[in-house]
Amino acid sequence: MKTMLCSLLLAMLLPAGLSGSRGSESFRVIPIPKRENGYSNFASIAFTSRDEFDSFVKRTSTQIGWNNRKEFEDALRSANVDFAKEALVLLRHTEPSGSVQVTFETPTLEDGKLVCEIRGKAIHVGTADMAFYGFAVAVSKSAVTQVELRAVEGGFHERRLAPIVFPIAAKEPSNSSLDRSAYASGFRNLIRPAMID
Repeated sequence: MKTMLCSLLLAMLLPAGLSGSRGSESFRVIPIPKRENGYSNFASIAFTSRDEFDSFVKRTSTQIGWNNRKEFEDALRSANVDFAKEALVLLRHTEPSGSVQVTFETPTLEDGKLVCEIRGKAIHVGTADMAFYGFAVAVSKSAVTQVELRAVEGGFHERRLAPIVFPIAAKEPSNSSLDRSAYASGFRNLIRPAMID
């Protein structure tokens, strides 16, 4: 009985996304504001280095249309993503109506691929305002090789969008800054078609 209670307590306390061994999280969902007009300023994107993340933060700091950009940045910084071991993925979703309930399903890890689903569901007669949603996931570079976003728009007619795949590199090429620059450029080219609008 005591063993069963301990097991139950551990199951409740350990976060989702733990792989087989304790302390080796394969992913963690980072709590950021769910709905934010400022999310219209960027598409879904993955960051595999601190430089990429810092560049994004700097670029978005001057964009207009945010309700509370500081809350968004603070939430990401508070997550303390260790880019030596983790990548950060921002998943953006747009609904053509503000009267749609949007949920982020618990991600599932399938053979190194983290599958994330954002689902919109109409809850009553639609309004004409666009609604922008965002979710953030930090993933282990050793446990996750790619993140796949599957999204379903739920306005007046449910529409499944084409999946978007983000490759997650285990580590950046070492040696020269030229190598790192070329790698970052190649990575951006890989994800450019993955934009959501």
